[in-house]
Parts: sequence; C-alpha cells; structure tokens
Amino acid sequence: MTEDDTPHAYDAVVVGSGFAGSWAAKELTESGLHVLVLEAGPPRSADEVPDRFVQDQGQESGRHARQDSAFRARHGDDTFAHCVDDPGSENGRLQMSRHVQARHPAFASRGPHLFVDDAQHPYQTPRDKPFFWIRGMQVGGRSLTWGGSAMRLSRYELEAPELDDCALSWPVRSEELADAYTLVEEFTGLHGSTEGLEQLPDSVYRNEPFALTPAEKDFQEAYRRPNTHPVPVRFIPSEREHHGWPGYTMQATALAAAESTGRLVLRPHALVTEVTVAPETGLATGVRYVDVRDGSRHRAQGRVVFLCGGTIETTRLMLNSHNPRHPAGLGNSSGWLGRGLMDHPLVTAAGVLDDYPHVAGYEWSARQRGLLVPPQPGGKSDVRPFGMWVTLQRLSSQGRALGSIDAQGEMLPYRKNRIRLSDARDQWGMPLPVIECAYGPHEERLYTAMRRGIEQAAALAGLRITALSEELTAPGLNAHDLGTARMGASADSSVVDSHNRCWDCPNVYVTGGACFPSGGWQNPTLTIMALSARAGRHAAHLLKKGSH
Repeated sequence: MTEDDTPHAYDAVVVGSGFAGSWAAKELTESGLHVLVLEAGPPRSADEVPDRFVQDQGQESGRHARQDSAFRARHGDDTFAHCVDDPGSENGRLQMSRHVQARHPAFASRGPHLFVDDAQHPYQTPRDKPFFWIRGMQVGGRSLTWGGSAMRLSRYELEAPELDDCALSWPVRSEELADAYTLVEEFTGLHGSTEGLEQLPDSVYRNEPFALTPAEKDFQEAYRRPNTHPVPVRFIPSEREHHGWPGYTMQATALAAAESTGRLVLRPHALVTEVTVAPETGLATGVRYVDVRDGSRHRAQGRVVFLCGGTIETTRLMLNSHNPRHPAGLGNSSGWLGRGLMDHPLVTAAGVLDDYPHVAGYEWSARQRGLLVPPQPGGKSDVRPFGMWVTLQRLSSQGRALGSIDAQGEMLPYRKNRIRLSDARDQWGMPLPVIECAYGPHEERLYTAMRRGIEQAAALAGLRITALSEELTAPGLNAHDLGTARMGASADSSVVDSHNRCWDCPNVYVTGGACFPSGGWQNPTLTIMALSARAGRHAAHLLKKGSH
C-alpha cells in the first residue's frame, strides 16, 4: 500500500489511549483544541470488561502458583510452552498464543481477550534475562485490566538522593504536582482515608474505604512503628458509570470527557511507526501510522505530539524516529533514551489465620480491600523503602480463615537495563524491541528486607505462612514498566524536561511511565495520569499563545 499523501492537520496528535493518552486528550480538548488519538488496538465494548474481580480461594491459590512458576521461568519458546496444561484445549490455545500474558495473575480473571497476542506482537530478550512484557493493546489500554491502586508519590521519592550511582532526582516537587493529583483524584472518585503520613501524602477522597475485617482491625492496632501505621488501601472504584463502563477505565473517565467535547477524533487499529520531523527545524510535524486491518499507510499532522503508548512502545517509537536532525533516535542526544528500565518487584506470602474464624460479608478483590503498610519515612538504608498490602480473613478454605501479604519495592534505574531495536522486524516493518533487564545487588538486598518485613507482619497478624516467594517476581510481571525516557533538570542527563517536553524536540511530550527517572514503591498509575494532565494543560497554554 502507498502512503496517504493528504494528511489531516490537528492541534495535537496523541499516540495511545490508555491512562496517559486519555488524560492528555481530556485536557487538550477541554482547552478548545482539536485532537487526534491513535490507538494500535481495537475498540472494546463495556460488556467485554468484567467488574474488578472477586476471587474464591481456588483462584487465590492459582495466583500464587502462577507467580511462583513465573519466578523460575527463563525466556525461550520451549520454556514458555511448558506451562500450557493442554495445548489442544481452548485455554491451552489461548496460553500458547499469549504465553507471556498468561503469566500475569489477572490474565484468567480479566479475560485473555484484554491482553495482546504474543505471537502477533513479538519482542526479544537475552535468554538469561527474562522480561515478561504485559500489554493491553486496545482502546483504553491497560486501564481495562489494572488493579486500581492509586497513591501519590512523596517528597522522599521525588527527591531521591543520587547515592546509588544511577538514581536521578525528579525535576518536579510535591507542591508542583499537587494540583494535578487533585484534579485526577476528584474526577475519578478515590476510596481512602486521611492519615497525615508524610511518606504517603493524603489524596482527595470522594468515597470512604471499605470496612476492615476483625483480623485486619487487630493487625492495624498491633502494627505500630514510629511515624507510620497501616492505612486502608486507596483505590479507584469499579462501579459502572458512563454507558456501563467500570469506573476504573478510561472509557468511564478521561476518555469519555474528551469525547464529550466534540473535538476528539479517536482512530483505533492505527499503529504509529514514526514521528515525522521538519528537516529545517528538527521539530515534530506529526506521525506516520499503519492501519493494521488492511496495511494501508497514513500520515497525520499535529502542532504537538504526545507519546503515550506505554513505556516500551514509546521508546521503541522514539528510537525508530531517527533522522538527520536526530540521528540516534528522537530525543536521544543525552544517550539516555532506552536506558533505565524498571518494574516494581514483589514478594508474596499466603497463609492461615489459626485464631480467626472465617466471617461472611467481606469481599476479597486484589488490592482494593484490606490494609496498606507504608514504610517509615526518611533515614538512610542499603535498600529503598517498600510497602506491604495486607488482606486478612476475607477468604477461607475448609472452614479456616486465610490471609495474604504482598510487599512491593523499588527497582533502581540501572543504565544497563535498556530497550534497543533489533534487526528483526514485525509484520508492519517496525524493528522488534530488544528488552535487556535484570535485577542488581540492590534488589537482592531488597528481597531479604521484604521477606523479613512480611514475616514480622505475619507474626503480628497471627498469619501462619504456608506459601512464600522464594525470589522476586521476574521483571515485567508486575506490569509497572517505567523509565527509558526519563525526566530531568538537564538535557545532558535526561530525555524530557519538568513539563514532559522532549529536550531535543520541544513540541513532543512523553507522559507515560517512560518519563519516570525512578520508580518509588507506590503503584505508578495515579502519577502517570497526573503528569499527563499537567503536561496537557502546559501544551494547551503554549498552543494558545502560538508558542508551538
């Protein structure tokens, strides 16, 4: 097919319709601008998306079994294939075509159709460095499958000292993000409680937290440390709102708001392959994309371009957008594009509450019930802080009450952990991404610290541990891929500035997880949405002034 020679012009072109893309589109369209959103995957209907799942104890046991097998997995078609119970069954065929996606704990409960087909969207890793790239390539992106935990970063994460020889402090401070956090929280309607903890800043809550079980209340009283205490988990609700969409999806929130303005054009099945650049200025003029249904090639023009297609896809696109003005890839003058890939490592434990009966009326639902244990603030240690999610007395087995404790910590942004382009190409001619990612000495120490923290918490909770991770989750499995186009205060050491603008090409914004210079221990989604909303407003202001 030949490329369309009559591209349409928009104020902004947004690549990706997930958390970042939808919030950018909302702020841009509500500012009176005309926006094109390009999404590589198909549209979905509300009835294809289940409510946030409530699992029975059999499913909960399966969660630990899947995670434990993933810990020991090594990359390669033969090792992926061995996890398929019956390749001839429907479930077996789904696992074969989604051999990476099937490792994610939510794969079965959310629905395999909401995860990509790995056979159609391949990538490469070194055999000794497995990375499980979990993807939801569809309108709404991974907002259709995420857990919903929503927490602000504290000043401790934003001002992380550069004592690890690889960490970079954020170029923004808490007070600069406060308005954007509040905007997202008020719009999405968080559940939570005001606690006054410096290391876990309070959000704006529209809904009360769910009730705690007797065992959780006892644990909350028993677990007290200087300047910290367990708090009810903070999350975005799942009640179906806009046209039947669950409240945690972009179709129920930011994307719906953008569409309601009448200034949004949403184009699914549109895989962006390159950001186009004016040779005389080096500024972006738009994008090239392919319609994956028929292979036709198209261009779209925009005064600004927002790259919001997910961490790895964004970096892949920027690297592939090399040209005489940007010979090493768009925005890569610092050499940091593709570097510093991170995920949030987990240690999980499950067990029996011998002194507590099972009680009815308390739902179990991923991380949307129970308690969050924030770390103690400040102080220096040989490991970064971590948090723990504690769920007690919500499931039972043979009349015995069960519980679980998950610890989540920070992976450091090592320069050696990177995305690069392969010589091999996919069916659309795009170079495959090569993902090189492995834990380092810090993460080895972190596992020991998180395991010790879980064991201490379990003792206070009266939880007799029956299953405990023998090592950290493999990189990628937590689906918190971050870094590789990091924010910074200088063009010499980062890819984008404090407003998410590419240093080398300032009418390009990068607002997804790729912009994180470090990961913290908190789930990143609330920060991704806040950064994107803030960048959208910044771009709209400049566009109206005629600065773009």
